[in-house]
Amino acid sequence: MYSHVKAPGSSVTIPHCTSQDLPIVDRVIEPQTIANFLSWLFTQGHDAKELFPFLQEPFPPGSNEESIIGRVMARIGSNADGNRLCLVGKNIQFLKARLWEGIIPLSEQRWQEKGLDRPEYFDLACQHLTAVVAVFEYMNASAVRVYLRDTFNFIYDHWADADTVLNQRRAEKGKERISLASLWTEYIAAHFEMMTERAHRWVILHVKALRAPMLRKLAQHKPLIEGSGIPDATQWMLTDRLHMVTEIAAHADWNIMLPMQGYKGYTPPQRDGPAELHVADCGKRGKAYSERLRLLTRQVIARDITCNRGSTEYDRGSGASFRRTGIYQIKAQNQTREEMRGAPIEPMPREPWITSCMKNIESATKKVGGYSMAIYRLTYGQSESEWKAFIEKLEAHISDWGKGQTGSSALKPYLKLQWLDGKDLGISEGDIDATKRHFNKMVGSDERLDHFQLQTRAFLVIDSASFASYTDETYGPATSNVMAGDFTGFVLAVDPEFDLEEGIERPDESPGFNGQMRILGSLVWGDIFSLFSCQAAELSDFWPLAIEHPHQVYVGPTIPWQLFLWRKQTEMRWTIIRELIKYTKRRLEALATGTPVTPATAPA
Repeated sequence: MYSHVKAPGSSVTIPHCTSQDLPIVDRVIEPQTIANFLSWLFTQGHDAKELFPFLQEPFPPGSNEESIIGRVMARIGSNADGNRLCLVGKNIQFLKARLWEGIIPLSEQRWQEKGLDRPEYFDLACQHLTAVVAVFEYMNASAVRVYLRDTFNFIYDHWADADTVLNQRRAEKGKERISLASLWTEYIAAHFEMMTERAHRWVILHVKALRAPMLRKLAQHKPLIEGSGIPDATQWMLTDRLHMVTEIAAHADWNIMLPMQGYKGYTPPQRDGPAELHVADCGKRGKAYSERLRLLTRQVIARDITCNRGSTEYDRGSGASFRRTGIYQIKAQNQTREEMRGAPIEPMPREPWITSCMKNIESATKKVGGYSMAIYRLTYGQSESEWKAFIEKLEAHISDWGKGQTGSSALKPYLKLQWLDGKDLGISEGDIDATKRHFNKMVGSDERLDHFQLQTRAFLVIDSASFASYTDETYGPATSNVMAGDFTGFVLAVDPEFDLEEGIERPDESPGFNGQMRILGSLVWGDIFSLFSCQAAELSDFWPLAIEHPHQVYVGPTIPWQLFLWRKQTEMRWTIIRELIKYTKRRLEALATGTPVTPATAPA
């Protein structure tokens, strides 16, 4: 098994590679890809009634051998074929599963809710961007790249075997030939383009957003000593930060690619620019990019200086001169990027899971009026006015999602919360087991809300803690060092199928999971529902990202610096609790003996 856990990382991904605390067995091709490929086939007009039974029957026909679909699924990674499984940290694997489905790491609402657009959180913002680079750095590691290609090719061969028999049958019926193998290549090529284009676009858009105010500040800043040519502290800080985002953009440009040289049935398109920019080897690609960027930067500088001789913008040490240097690098990098990657896709299509949901809604035969998630009230001590005010606040938070997730505005009207009052249903306050029984019975009866399809992988609960998270002003971060946006209101999500005695299949990959977890209200649709709808995750897959939160709340993909700050807050909280316990114990002993109480000494 290939292990990425001890990978050293590059200049921008070292923190992510050194924070792979929870090793996960990763299938380089995500398992749901096969189901999604078959669904795509049927949208292309191929007959599901013909293909499904054929792919599931023993192969060759009349034998006792494994079916084609069984052989394909085994190649993804199983006990029958585990040769291309990889070991990688949960922080990288979870984000990979998300990006694989074209889901952006953070919506614009979450970006702003976390304060990542603010200068004081610049380092945290950069780590969210480099986390995406770390995913593709892993996927472009030489061994992983070979595993990905070989897994694809093994599956291609199975489809080719199926084509031989399938087309014999079709010829007997006078039907035209089809090639599942060729369609597999076409699908994966389009999938890789979708995946890399969305991930790269998200990083570059945020690089631009971080960079714009820094360029403005450089231009406006007046150093204490004009014309000295020596940058002051503010100029050093701004130019350092500009260098950092330029470096992130560069690594994104050459890493967030999945070249398909050696993939069966694939013919690379003709590309402009130096051939070295398009090689499969990521290291060579990065070297070629850096050399090309240096050359183009020198050319941009030479052209600009020739055209602007005598301009006061070139005074050494002026804000305008530092800004001008930054502009040189940006122009050269934009040109290098286009030579390597081509022009960006405009407009960006809807996220695939949104496209799938909308197709079901718009289908004349599926009769899906929309999608719903069940949400139970299991706290009963509130007045009607308190509950009404809470509902308004909760639903506003839950509906605040999707900016940056293309197509979300079209889907939003078709997403509903299906409210159920536990008290009216005879469920005791906080009784999760009784709620699971009710939910499973409701699912079995196929009860629907105006033909809304109910999400069955999890339901939501409002318990006393989640109610307090929206109404108690004391709920929030204990220190100013952690982001307040990670301490907004949450709901409880419950896996209705979880059995505490049986546990989950791989408990070492989600330690301590007990079938339920807290999630931010604003992540119900864009995170939980989206990954459920494309079959990319179970509730237990989210749990490891919530474990370290001081209140064990899932707040989206995590980064090393964020975890460090959480750990510090938790450590400080337990220090205070221990001191209070010690003080209480001394006080009780003093009362018993009549001796004075010595106040606890504050930690140094």
